[in-house]
Amino acid sequence: MNFFQRLQAAMQRLFMKIQHFTAGRYGTDKLTVFLLILAVVFTFLGNFRVLRLMYFIGIGIMLFALYRTLSRNYEKRYKELNRYLVMHNFFAGKFKLLKNKYRDRKTHKYFKCKECKTVMRVPKGRGKIEITCPKCRAKVIKKT
Repeated sequence: MNFFQRLQAAMQRLFMKIQHFTAGRYGTDKLTVFLLILAVVFTFLGNFRVLRLMYFIGIGIMLFALYRTLSRNYEKRYKELNRYLVMHNFFAGKFKLLKNKYRDRKTHKYFKCKECKTVMRVPKGRGKIEITCPKCRAKVIKKT
């Protein structure tokens, strides 16, 4: 056996050991990726002398992400992921609404239904109009 064949055999054994170790583990998900990105940002900011504490916070976040990845408690990790996704979708929706309001600021006006809190978009410059909520059918008269 030459050097490369022995190296290949050693690599295969190593990969088999890693595969055996990671079997049944939770693995990565969106929350873990977010935590790793957050940890990189914190450790980068922690390199400045004034913000040294952020470095250790970043290391702690990174260790928590590793713990989540190697955990076997699927139920608990799934609950954490769902809580993260609810928060993420809430803030993403708010950001998207702000982006759309800015994009349409010259042509449309946005109103919130008083009954069900649905956001409605109506064209500007139509005077007083009756707006019907598409969700709850509540009617309101507003000036555009």
